[in-house]
Amino acid sequence: MKDVEHTSVLIVGGGLVGLSMSLFLSDLGISNTLVERRGGTSTHPRARGVNVRTMEILRALGFEQRIRATESASALVENQGIIAARSLVGDQIGELNGQYLAQTDQDGWSGISTTTWALCDQDELEPLLVRRARALGARICFNTELTSARSTGGVGLDATIHDRDSDHVRTVRADYMIAADGARSPIRQRLEIPMEGPGTLGHFRNIYFHADLSKALGDRRFIMCYLMQEDFRGALLPIDNHRRWLLHVPFAPDSETARPRFDQEECARLVRKATGLDDLEVEIRSVLPWESASRTATQWRKGPIFLVGDAAHQMPPSGAFGSNTGIQDAHNLAWKLAAVLRGEAGAGLLDTYEEERRPVSLFTAEQAVLRSKDRGRTTGKDGVESQIVNDADVILGYRYRSSAIIPDSSPDDGAPWTSAAEPTGLPGTRAAHLDSPDEDVPSPLDAFGREFTLVVGSGGRAWERAASTITSHGERLRVLRPASDREVAAQFRARYGVKDDGAVLVRPDGFVGWRAPTLTDSPETDLVDALARITHRTVDPGTSDDE
Repeated sequence: MKDVEHTSVLIVGGGLVGLSMSLFLSDLGISNTLVERRGGTSTHPRARGVNVRTMEILRALGFEQRIRATESASALVENQGIIAARSLVGDQIGELNGQYLAQTDQDGWSGISTTTWALCDQDELEPLLVRRARALGARICFNTELTSARSTGGVGLDATIHDRDSDHVRTVRADYMIAADGARSPIRQRLEIPMEGPGTLGHFRNIYFHADLSKALGDRRFIMCYLMQEDFRGALLPIDNHRRWLLHVPFAPDSETARPRFDQEECARLVRKATGLDDLEVEIRSVLPWESASRTATQWRKGPIFLVGDAAHQMPPSGAFGSNTGIQDAHNLAWKLAAVLRGEAGAGLLDTYEEERRPVSLFTAEQAVLRSKDRGRTTGKDGVESQIVNDADVILGYRYRSSAIIPDSSPDDGAPWTSAAEPTGLPGTRAAHLDSPDEDVPSPLDAFGREFTLVVGSGGRAWERAASTITSHGERLRVLRPASDREVAAQFRARYGVKDDGAVLVRPDGFVGWRAPTLTDSPETDLVDALARITHRTVDPGTSDDE
């Protein structure tokens, strides 16, 4: 076959999720090619909330300060709160102060994580991801689209790729393909995978505009301002608290009589209505239609093809969960692909991607829908706060249950989440942050990312020796002993659910895969068994599989 190139993973779609997947795989040393039919990264701000879990993941890759140095993140670092008003210069009607809104308070994450969330717009974050992924060896091809894909008859597939700049067509042979091609996902449609859920909740236009609103804004620093007038509804979002802004405007696409015009003149008129400034000079930069919806694909894998991000799930923007959930999909899948491709895991490990991430998506989408309904409380309407789980628990407290998690004897109530503020180290939960009085001693969170980590207490010498023996045989395993400070030791026992001579095996994605509350009779054998079971490798016949 002529003009065939090989890549371990072909990624289709170059938005935040596809680019994150490329970065994660590249960081793990896995060759990957990404194709995106657009000519470049997003020029429209769009998604902007990078939540705490995503920031933890990107911080481990050295990205935190790059994100915080962007124009939007720097400008909006003090912005918080959601308000409702007649217009930007009009009377304030209300304010959303739900007890669940932990992520709008930067101080609320102290003691839970090493980082906080950031407001970084998509048009600034995507180029950062591109540059780093390319520096690590990824091949990222814009203005390029997938035209077909077919099985090779064995493992993998052959994809036909069309370079729209040169009109050149080539074949890429890949072991696996990632569908990160958005809510309308042509790949998902070709695979005939249906979606389920509440469906469409509304249609909106994002109007990105430039106008000097610094005087009208004054010293207010909100995240979003809902606008309520008799003949107008919308939401105003600052990008730099000065000249760059977004205006969300609802519209009815199926009603010709109700459909508003969205040309430059009409958009400028809507901006003036939103601000209450009739003579405002407005420069409309771009207009982007979008659908608020809640849908989840019934299947996330078909053979060598995996769905991630909006291709796998859609959720309304309330809570800023959508793109973050997608990036965390990619993070979950990347280490599993890497382990299988390197021969360090059995192929069955890849089935745990859907086992783990789909329930998280369903739970998170449900919470996003509830939050969208609760927005009515900004104007005094009844909300649904009693059904809403705290932000921190949705973002950091979700729990995996799969064959890549080894449960212990702890009670399991079946809840999809646990308390982020009071972690207990249950297998399937995110490994907990530990505070250290020594600034030079990092939290365990900063150590996770590329290999399995065995976290041991002050009495964990036997576990360290066992790990040393295992690594001498080529296993990717590092050992981490938290600071010996008495307070940190107490935190370790409480937050990881083990004694000083216990051990916790943390997967490369930072989730607890297995733990031994105390020293066992055969630490080396038990550790080898745990690693084999999590990675779906053949377990030694002499080792018990009982749970």
